[in-house]
Amino acid sequence: MLRFAFLAAAVLAGMALPRAALAQTAARPAHGVDGAALVRLLGASAARAYAPPGAKSIGAQVILPPGVRGADLGLMDLVPGFARFRGSPAALVDFAAAHPDVGIEVAPPLRTLLNTASVFIGANTAIEQGLDGTGILVGIADTGLDVTHPDFLDASGHSRVAWYLDLSATPIGLHTDLESQFNVTDSTGKKFGAVWAAADIDQALANAPSTLPQDELGHGTLVSSCAAGNGMGGTSPYRGVAPGATILLARITPAGSGAIDTDYLLLGAAFLFNRADAMGQPVVVNLSLGTDFGPHDGTLAWEQTLAGYVGPTHPGRAIVAAAGNSGSVVDTPVHQNVHVNPGTTMSIPIVTNGAQCGGVQVWVATRAGDSIKVGLESPHGRWIAPVPPGQSAGYGAASTEMCPPGPIAGIYNGSQPRGSLVPAASQGAVVVWQGNWPPGTYEVTLSGSGTADLYFVATGDAATEGLGAVGFVQAVRDATITLPATQPAIIGVGCTINKPSFTGIDGAFLALQVPLFDAAGGTATGATRDAIGGEPCWFSSAGPTLTGLAKPEIMAPGAAIVGALSQQAVPPAMQSIFTNGACPASSTGVVDETCQQIDAFHAASFGTSFSAPLVAGTVAIMLQHDPSLTQDVILAALQGGAHPLRAPAVFEDQAGPGEVDVLGALAAADRIRDPLFALPVRAQSWLTPSAEFYRADGSTPLQAILELRAAPTGGSAPPPADGFANDRLGAYALVDGKPFPGGVQSLDRRGPGVWVATVVLPSGLGGYVLTLGATFDGQPIVSEVSVPIAVDAWDAEYPATIPGGCSLARAGRRATPGGFAALLLAALAMLRVSRSRRRPLSACAPVDATGAADVSPIVADVSHQASHDPTAWRDVPYVRAMLARSMRHVSYALRAMSDRGASVSGSLALLSGSLAFLSGRALRLASRPADRAHARTMR
Repeated sequence: MLRFAFLAAAVLAGMALPRAALAQTAARPAHGVDGAALVRLLGASAARAYAPPGAKSIGAQVILPPGVRGADLGLMDLVPGFARFRGSPAALVDFAAAHPDVGIEVAPPLRTLLNTASVFIGANTAIEQGLDGTGILVGIADTGLDVTHPDFLDASGHSRVAWYLDLSATPIGLHTDLESQFNVTDSTGKKFGAVWAAADIDQALANAPSTLPQDELGHGTLVSSCAAGNGMGGTSPYRGVAPGATILLARITPAGSGAIDTDYLLLGAAFLFNRADAMGQPVVVNLSLGTDFGPHDGTLAWEQTLAGYVGPTHPGRAIVAAAGNSGSVVDTPVHQNVHVNPGTTMSIPIVTNGAQCGGVQVWVATRAGDSIKVGLESPHGRWIAPVPPGQSAGYGAASTEMCPPGPIAGIYNGSQPRGSLVPAASQGAVVVWQGNWPPGTYEVTLSGSGTADLYFVATGDAATEGLGAVGFVQAVRDATITLPATQPAIIGVGCTINKPSFTGIDGAFLALQVPLFDAAGGTATGATRDAIGGEPCWFSSAGPTLTGLAKPEIMAPGAAIVGALSQQAVPPAMQSIFTNGACPASSTGVVDETCQQIDAFHAASFGTSFSAPLVAGTVAIMLQHDPSLTQDVILAALQGGAHPLRAPAVFEDQAGPGEVDVLGALAAADRIRDPLFALPVRAQSWLTPSAEFYRADGSTPLQAILELRAAPTGGSAPPPADGFANDRLGAYALVDGKPFPGGVQSLDRRGPGVWVATVVLPSGLGGYVLTLGATFDGQPIVSEVSVPIAVDAWDAEYPATIPGGCSLARAGRRATPGGFAALLLAALAMLRVSRSRRRPLSACAPVDATGAADVSPIVADVSHQASHDPTAWRDVPYVRAMLARSMRHVSYALRAMSDRGASVSGSLALLSGSLAFLSGRALRLASRPADRAHARTMR
């Protein structure tokens, strides 16, 4: 069966940093990053680094000082505090020199990330009730739209697209006022930005259809149909959520490319909101695009610009974004999480096939209080020695060529160095190399103290089609939400399985295959299983953000989704997203690249790109019901009306608090306006943690979304529970089964049926288990949820620690002890332990009065994470998972005994006795259903 492994995370294009750029020490502007410093020294290659292929001008976001407008500087204002610059690299450098008090941010390009889906989310019932988005605008910023497709024509044959901005075409002169405002100019002075109104499209449909805008990738057409397609005028079952809505479209990709300049994105968003204001109608804007490269905390200027269009002061406006497709460590190993102990250098390997004209960029995100030096090693030796915070360094000679003949590398550590891309409000480093460089394993080195999250993207010919060209040797799933969905003000949407299988136009039966992992969930086994309808998509990006914010906010069907097929993207068209080299071969041995095509007008695809527009269509219906809704109220209603996932989540950080439900969201919105009294019931309520582990350094809070539902009446879905006194609801935190006073820092009501608990624990609890729960009138109202406390994701899944947070190296990371001997523990597979600055045992592991290791955490862990079930002994994979989980505490006890000088025989005796106890105990116990599902899928 076919496994669609070609799904890729949205990534950014590359940039080169000549050494001279890194040697400058002038202070950066007070109001933001100094992108002009990079452009100044990149020269001709700056356009290649910061613009889509073929474009010779670059865009930049200008961060304005208080009281200054963009118009004062000859720029286009976007939202208060941010303006837009577009021009040649030299023009940007000149502008920066003339205005040293502004901040300038440059960013490489982004890339793009129904019938049963409408049933699952309740859209068909809403449409039958007359709620189809009529009177509401759905704005799509994407790869374009095939306006000739029947999905986008009304019953009279007129276009449903009110306005269309095409940044791949030159102005057509029909709306010169708009074309003079919303355009991009290349270095030769040629302008791009054609504006079409509905009447213009209708005239061209009748007389000159070949002149109409196109969508050769097909991505934007499918996205638009998911949100607002009318099912070919009602003759097709493949109908969008809001078929009565009016469409606004901004094509933000240049001709022949799927890359998206952030300047194009911001210009397209400005056009969509401008047209909505001119028409005086509510609008929801869908962004099915993103990037892995960035601080993952919402602080980049282009993210803040987008967020500026929505909020409590902007009624009738909403933005929905795809959460990303970076959640599979098998298909998209783009994120690594590493704890650095003092005296140890951690080396993070990145395997590459080399490049002749390409690059790799690594964003290293750190936290307040961390002090980490960052270095870079090539396969043939050191390129850049460890760079302390606040400094920069480079390797290679500067070049004026678009493709430097040799490698150029640079590291900016912190927001202080001139030319750094790290915002002043964030913390971290950027590592880049570009040009002509050999294949092999490159290593980003980290030394000092703290925890780092690394995100990489490849560009140019380093990002060769197909997987495995560049990637971390091993990666982690958590915190892979892509930008801009990481922005707190933007609603991020994750993916659930819609159609586990489908039949292509040639009659071939195709089924989605999900990779399987070991019991801990961190390492792929190489085996697969069939996808299960309603479970989170295996590739859907996982939360939370690096600030601990729970993401994604909501889930929606996204694999496989059937919708409108652009006639310019009919497979096997080269650029089409539906042309798939992974299609199965026919009986003749020839691969049929059209396997995703369903019929002449429809095709299937996969990704959060197609989950997001289902939510955007839902928001359109909500705005039809109440045009005064704001982004924060819309979020509360979406979550308050969500239903539980239709199948258990293997990993809860991919799950979100629930799946979108159109009718539920409408009911929750009504409850916000007209509150009703309804008490929660345990059978209908649930708790979702934002992360699969709690960071042991205490730097990052953990959020848990509490969904409270009342008992259903008649045949209706359970309504949100609300209207009761706040003090009747409580949330609690346990650490290894014992109450932890003050662990729940806050419990806040977001809206009807939705509460957010924020957990903050002190540092030094690594190796223990955090359990979260909630009570109503003193009685449990949801099932408890447990997560490990660990220094990083690897130690959460494969803990080589003693409780308290003493960490060791794990797979995918190489630890080099500095100035001390390595201690080998035969019973635990030769783990290397740092002795130079080891904490006292009492700070790391519990011991009893005799000084022996206390094995009671073993009992607590098993008892705490399981409940009696006489049938559990039949579930052998579950027993394996329980034993693997409980062996963590065995390793803690062994480490404690060894550190105190206990004999190997004594350690092995403890191991044997503990395993005997655990085997008997685990055979009689079963966890909650989600845990059993997790164990079964890990075979």
